[in-house]
Amino acid sequence: MLEVLVLGVRMSEINPVGNISIIPSKRNINFKAAGIIPADNDYDVFIKKQQKEQKNAKRKQNIMTGLQAGALLAIIASVFVMLRNGSGMGKKTSELKEIWSDLGKSSKLDDLALPDSLKKFTASFKNSVENPTVLKNRGGKPTKSVLMYGPPGTGKTTFAKALAKEFPDSKFASLDVTSLGSEYQSVSERNLNKAVDMICKEADNNPSKKFFVFIDEIDSVMMVDNSLSAKHSNDMLNEFKKCFTEKLGKRDNIITIGATNLPIDVEKGIALGGKKLDRPMLDRFSEKVLVDLPTKEQIINSVKFHYKDSSLVSDKLKTDSAELKAIAEFLSKKEHNTSFRTLDAIYDATAASIKGQDRKVDVIDIVNTIRNKQHEMNFTDAEFAKLLSDLKV
Repeated sequence: MLEVLVLGVRMSEINPVGNISIIPSKRNINFKAAGIIPADNDYDVFIKKQQKEQKNAKRKQNIMTGLQAGALLAIIASVFVMLRNGSGMGKKTSELKEIWSDLGKSSKLDDLALPDSLKKFTASFKNSVENPTVLKNRGGKPTKSVLMYGPPGTGKTTFAKALAKEFPDSKFASLDVTSLGSEYQSVSERNLNKAVDMICKEADNNPSKKFFVFIDEIDSVMMVDNSLSAKHSNDMLNEFKKCFTEKLGKRDNIITIGATNLPIDVEKGIALGGKKLDRPMLDRFSEKVLVDLPTKEQIINSVKFHYKDSSLVSDKLKTDSAELKAIAEFLSKKEHNTSFRTLDAIYDATAASIKGQDRKVDVIDIVNTIRNKQHEMNFTDAEFAKLLSDLKV
């Protein structure tokens, strides 16, 4: 049997023609010129059939590819629409958290260890909110908004709730601007408007009640961003201005309180690191209040208040003892960065350290807890040794 090598044809796809077996080859051979193809031209028929089948297969493949691409585009479009609407796969991706807070268990102003500056502000604030008409008749403007700024852990949220609690039947709404955000601009703005509209509707339905809107991390919508990628943040800033002025600001029974942990130069309108705040937005706040790290007197009052009802605590921690004053002096140094949050951690750690022991919490227990927080509070061995010397322990 004669074997002929044919370019591009697989042996398994053809049958022998006469005494000829055709197998693949890389060489071009003119079969007709060689006179080796039978007269009935079976080979030409086979090639045409193969070409037709290949065209049909390619056409089907193109159709399937087109259908798959169309389906994929449809899925992408659906997902995009769901994300823009703040939902996806039947579940919202950017749900609004519960914004109303129960003031029942919140601290009262009398329970807080406030410095003189905040006591003075509190008296002025209460008078403004309680007697807005009198203030207007005298040419003044009632306090409608407050910006609280200062280090983290200094009690800005606690202070804001205590202010609200001074007014009977008041309601307190907490908005964390960062939780309203989304990588999609429309979702962020829609969430902001939805939350503000919810508050305004409640305020309109209860005109005799005071509504306090506490906006944490408000600096996230007050920074001026001049970078090329700043469109989203600047659009949120503009949207927040509208909500602040046209919705919250136009209702007499809504008081807005913003809070930020950033150190702010109120006069220059800049924050730490030279970040520029939006001046018009900053000026919209009636009052700017610094809530700073606690002073020596505040720390003494905090310790006394924390332990006042406990019978399992040494009297030295419940009175103006020399030992408590020495501890407060040590903690109040700015470089130690002691906040009210730090004090709460000291109370908890001290209680845990003597758990199961049948004795009272004493000065030395507080001191040992402070020693264990040396790296957090950034004090030297020499400073701690002086504290021990002052305490005579």
